[in-house]
Amino acid sequence: MHNQRRNRPPHNPARLNSDPNRIRNIEVNKNFNTDVCIVGGGIVGLSTAYFLSLNKISVIVLDPDSIGSHASGFAFGGLSPLGEAGQVDEIISELSVARLGMSIHTEFAKILPELTGIDIQHRFRPALDLAFSDEEAKEAKDQVKWRASEDGYSVEWLEAKEVLDMVPEISNEINGAVFTKGVADVEPYRLMLALTTACEKMGVNIISTKARGLGFDGHTATSVISDRGDIHCNSVVLAMGPWSLNASKWINQKIPIRPLKGQIIRLKSDKVNLQMSVGWQGNYACTKPDGLLWAGTTEEDVGFDDSPSSFGRDSVLASLTKMINGLESAQLIHHTACLRPLSNDGKIILGEVPDTSNLYIASGTGRKGILLGPGMGKITSDIITGSSHNYDLTPFNLSRF
Repeated sequence: MHNQRRNRPPHNPARLNSDPNRIRNIEVNKNFNTDVCIVGGGIVGLSTAYFLSLNKISVIVLDPDSIGSHASGFAFGGLSPLGEAGQVDEIISELSVARLGMSIHTEFAKILPELTGIDIQHRFRPALDLAFSDEEAKEAKDQVKWRASEDGYSVEWLEAKEVLDMVPEISNEINGAVFTKGVADVEPYRLMLALTTACEKMGVNIISTKARGLGFDGHTATSVISDRGDIHCNSVVLAMGPWSLNASKWINQKIPIRPLKGQIIRLKSDKVNLQMSVGWQGNYACTKPDGLLWAGTTEEDVGFDDSPSSFGRDSVLASLTKMINGLESAQLIHHTACLRPLSNDGKIILGEVPDTSNLYIASGTGRKGILLGPGMGKITSDIITGSSHNYDLTPFNLSRF
């Protein structure tokens, strides 16, 4: 396999009519006011801003880095509320948020390109969840029934011959696979650019600065302290991803979120063209609209090191070549790494911060940030605006720790 490694994939801002480094250089002073200040400009923060702005709520988003420069821009972009084999408890606990996220992505696919001119490359296409051993096959078959009960999806078990007839590139060592229709994927970087552009068109101010703390009047959050001044507001949303722990001292409560590193490679192959997502034991591969075969991922507890590594590359390649044949002459074009926010129990943290007023947190998506982010943003927006009181966020409250 040829190796042409690059740490960051080259995007073409001119072609997308958007510049990833164009976060506005707005003058902020100590008297600046807004309805809601959101700390964090990833998929969760921007989704929250988007839905708030639809309700004519003034919003400022603070982020020290450029658009899509972390996990929200470097994710794989798979969209499946049904998850993967072996994840039943985790999936069911967040299924309502995942369903909402999936629905919003379908809306985004129609609305965002029209509003911004940016193709987010959202596509519905099937997925194969491979099983190699008898044990993996039994586990997968046991889950077909409950997966198939979800509205909008077709789920069935396929024997090895059926799988290989469908996708000849798959390893002939498989036992079989779960075949799912109704799932989708999106290009996360383009999604972030489109969401940012849409937010700005609706009046959201995105400011390049680092938040340093919060101002309170008793238990009520009243401002965000940043490197460029204080932003006075009626509500604050902490959507800080893997950096959420930094806000623990602001609220005098520990936010148990740590970074989970993941790496993805993109290959150019003349022999392999996967027009459906192929997965196995948390690994995945598919050919995206850019013509490259995207494959991942790793789960590394290495702190805030987000640099691509030979370990990550080799780990992803090992899983990929176990799943897929014909990659001997493939060329490695891109190799990226990012940090996902993982809570101590693996579930999202969502809702009002305990013992405070007007202060909300939305984080802990783990590997499912692109799927869950829009749903978390909609829920947070609805709570702030009083649009709905039907959400039971008890399982996701920070007080559970």
